[in-house]
Amino acid sequence: MNTRFHNIRLLNDSLSPASLAIRDGRLAQEDPHGPSSVAFEDIDGAGKLVIPGFINTHTHLAMAAFRGLADDVPLSVWLNETIWPLEGRLTPEDVYWCTLLGIAEGIRSGTTAFVDMYFHLDEIARAVEESGVRALLSYGMIAPSLADRGRSELDITAAAIERWHESANGRIHVAVAPHAVYTCGEDVIRGAVELTHSYSVPLHIHVSETRSEVENWKAQTGKTPVSYLESLQAFSVPAVAAHCVHVSDDDIAILAERNVTVAHCPKSNAKLGSGIAPIPQLQNAGARVALGTDGAASNNRLDLLEEARAAWLLQRAHHEDASLISSDACISMAVDGGRVVFGLPEDGLSDGAPADLVFFDTTGLHTTPQHRSAAMLAYASQAGDVTDVYVDGKPLLKNGELLTIDEERVKSEVQRLLHRIKD
Repeated sequence: MNTRFHNIRLLNDSLSPASLAIRDGRLAQEDPHGPSSVAFEDIDGAGKLVIPGFINTHTHLAMAAFRGLADDVPLSVWLNETIWPLEGRLTPEDVYWCTLLGIAEGIRSGTTAFVDMYFHLDEIARAVEESGVRALLSYGMIAPSLADRGRSELDITAAAIERWHESANGRIHVAVAPHAVYTCGEDVIRGAVELTHSYSVPLHIHVSETRSEVENWKAQTGKTPVSYLESLQAFSVPAVAAHCVHVSDDDIAILAERNVTVAHCPKSNAKLGSGIAPIPQLQNAGARVALGTDGAASNNRLDLLEEARAAWLLQRAHHEDASLISSDACISMAVDGGRVVFGLPEDGLSDGAPADLVFFDTTGLHTTPQHRSAAMLAYASQAGDVTDVYVDGKPLLKNGELLTIDEERVKSEVQRLLHRIKD
């Protein structure tokens, strides 16, 4: 159904009512009051703020199953003693249900696109296809060398690209994902880079998440993880570098020069005691910074609005500077930062852009009075204000009802599988 929305407010400083039209899944310049040869459903959006959908540029959706486990330990202990052992017990069907859980939470908080890294990619792609969201999926490769699991890991990735890249009417894309420098041998990373060139797809990797990671890597190779990856030409293709908490000035210059998308995950980094990424320095250098939640096991939410709030709060407190990360910059990181890795138009509300839209109710006590929309989102709004979500013009959430996922069934299936893998 082609749709026209009236009396809405857009993500700008105007308080005047606006109109927006969706035609064949894309935004269209339409006279809201004039005649049209196309049939439209007209919707009164009074009291609603409409923005392009949030893009979660780094997550592990299926890890929503482990929310609340090992909450108070550092990353190395969290991974080695809790997460990796439990992940070894997950079946493909488990990953499907857990991914749906994560997607549903994301939709309800305004996320229309996810950059995900996990395993059992067929089941993740199935969940994405059924739910209607947009996703850049990647299989997290872990292999010490090509001879030791590396070739099979690359083969799994190539098969996923062949099967799923640009599927679901273009909503699903696939990236190549060596997990990190400390979990993949040099020849594996080189092979991953070659694969990205062969298929013209992005690279997705964890980078400089903890101080110990950087110090250990420098002791081992004489290079930081960023400079090491640069030496392997890992940034010669569009790349998503998750975390980048402990990066030097030289690292920042490389990330900026290579147009790497830095996926900033402030809540996960804070919760795991990993530190606070130097976002002002990255932005001042011209680096592209986007927001990610990481997995719900280390967050414990998949809420980009909450992530945006954590980003400016942590930077201002850390630097004792109330001017850092303005509300406009904060919302831009959530809305615009990840668009390039999906090949989406720079302006999510431009004519012809895919109609990936989120509607916020602005009539609550906590959003009254209304002045600047970006400030309202960054400082006052909450996930519960999201009423409607569209991807490619298709409603996924309408008037607060999730249309593409059976929430009760998903919650029941996830509770059931947890009883099995924890025993």
